[in-house]
Amino acid sequence: MSGARPGAAMARRPDPRVGLVSSRHRLCAALRRPLTDAAILLTEQVEAAAACGVEFFQVREPDLPAADLLALVRTLRRAAPGRMRIVVNDRADVAAAAGVDLHLKAGSTPTARLREWLPSGIWVSRAVHDAAELTAADESADAFVAGTVRDTESKAAATPRLGMAGLALIAAASRRPVFAIGGMTAADWPQVAAAGAAGMAVIGWMLPRAGERAGEAIARAMAELRAVAGGEGRPS
Repeated sequence: MSGARPGAAMARRPDPRVGLVSSRHRLCAALRRPLTDAAILLTEQVEAAAACGVEFFQVREPDLPAADLLALVRTLRRAAPGRMRIVVNDRADVAAAAGVDLHLKAGSTPTARLREWLPSGIWVSRAVHDAAELTAADESADAFVAGTVRDTESKAAATPRLGMAGLALIAAASRRPVFAIGGMTAADWPQVAAAGAAGMAVIGWMLPRAGERAGEAIARAMAELRAVAGGEGRPS
């Protein structure tokens, strides 16, 4: 017989909820590949993320024209049919046309107004930067992404940082799941969870390191996170 106590498997804590935010410029730079390879590399990220249990993949490519963004989103949706949310950043028209989910900036059109014409069933997240902004935000959003928590390459140095205390205030004020964003890695998960957030949204932590492919980087990051969440200690 196993030495595990009865019910130990049932008592296992669920995996942290994770969203991966795209950055094709940083991804191609990390792999020393031309930007023309971005769709191929992002597809590899999506396939690996879906296989590794990432909850959503947010397509955040603000410099792409609408037609190019739509084509990319449709390509990425086909790469993980039904296995992971594909979320487009702040383009409700592209989300509706591609049949994917939507993430809104804090200052975007209120969620309730967009839901009047968006296809039913679209999941909508919204950015928040402090608890006061959350109380003014539209509660018809399905989740909030709170940041910027820590220093990160994706935001200017002058961007205010929430820190874990600010994250905790937002999580306490929200009736919806809150995802922490901004410099997050596996080592941050215990503090993120203690602050009351449901999960993390990340960019840099899942970018390839030396010798890694795009998909391998995601598998490595998720293994680090599960080790920390499972109480096996901090990743090396």
